[in-house]
Amino acid sequence: MTAITIKTEIRDAVFEHEVFNAGNINSWYALEAIRGVEATWTFSEPELGEELTRLEREGLVLRRSGFGGDVREYWGATHTGKIAREARWQERGRRHPTLSTQVASAEDLAIALIASGGEELDLPTGSGLTDTTLSIYLRHPNETASEAMVNELIAKGLVRREDEDLMNWPFRLTLTADGRRHYAREIVPRLGLQPPATILAPTTPEPVPFDDLGLESNLADNLRYRWEEAARCTGARAWLAATALYASILEVVLPDWLSRDIERAKAAVAAPRDRRSQQVLPLEAWPLGAADENLDYLEVVHVLVRRPHASGPALFEVG
Repeated sequence: MTAITIKTEIRDAVFEHEVFNAGNINSWYALEAIRGVEATWTFSEPELGEELTRLEREGLVLRRSGFGGDVREYWGATHTGKIAREARWQERGRRHPTLSTQVASAEDLAIALIASGGEELDLPTGSGLTDTTLSIYLRHPNETASEAMVNELIAKGLVRREDEDLMNWPFRLTLTADGRRHYAREIVPRLGLQPPATILAPTTPEPVPFDDLGLESNLADNLRYRWEEAARCTGARAWLAATALYASILEVVLPDWLSRDIERAKAAVAAPRDRRSQQVLPLEAWPLGAADENLDYLEVVHVLVRRPHASGPALFEVG
């Protein structure tokens, strides 16, 4: 294990502590409390102390002297430190990809974050977020960077500031009734969220059954890669590229399936035949859509565009 790997692992372990939570306000913890997190148990007390000192030098935590007893110092995360932890969590796939890539509009992300209330599961309490917490999730170095956008959402009637200013407790942003409806009907499908999971939850990828198709392992790996690339294109709204990738998957799978039961394939009503001899054409000359639909391999065949330069059998024309 390299020194860089160890440094990354110990930092990730320290980041697991709640002191770095985006919604944590003015909380300070002793090293002993940080060591109580299971992720830190791999490391010794001196190692964790050294890591906190490194974080302090980088401006990610602050140190405060103890005020009695055996505790000599306490640690608190800075705004920059919370952003660093959030960026790391997004990098590790512990958030929804839409938040990690931030390709969606800032308003859509803000509404989804406020709807989350800082939780990974949608809770009926709708507790909302503070402006500062929102800026951390959006990775804005300035705590007031989101203020203009928030004011715009308030003007649209989608967000409101809840006055709960007890003992200088910060105001919280919550969604209005119109905001909740807008979130459920517009934001959730647009961002590809999966309620009750919120934008702060990692996505559970849909299992891809390429290993169960009886294909060669290298071919199954290639198809899985194409599927993942198509999903990324969809997330970036590159619809044509996504369609081409999905079509390329079918161009590999369908001929293989047809060739496994060639006699049944040739007997299909839609199997293409030579106009003169009425003999079934070779498989590589088939337009696959009609035959595969006839054999119940496909439920829909008229949504993909023919790729004129594709290798292998031609695919489908838009119906």
